[in-house]
Amino acid sequence: MRLNLYIGLLGKEALLMPHTYDRMVERGISIDDLTQLLESKDSSAIMQRNGRIKISNEKIVAIVQLSFRDLYIVTVFKEGKSVK
Repeated sequence: MRLNLYIGLLGKEALLMPHTYDRMVERGISIDDLTQLLESKDSSAIMQRNGRIKISNEKIVAIVQLSFRDLYIVTVFKEGKSVK
């Protein structure tokens, strides 16, 4: 199972894998929180050395990976919290 979210601002679908969704539930982050992060023009995006993109709105952070036409959401966590 995977969940697809259409991100209008990017004109792309984002693929949310079961592992990522499980981490969101564990960390108290909703689909609405994630969608708001990815749709907001106020969110910042930084390209990381590993080719992934870190998107933040000072509340939550999403790490995404572009792969050809797809956008994979690797993980999501609250700002200021370390990822285990």
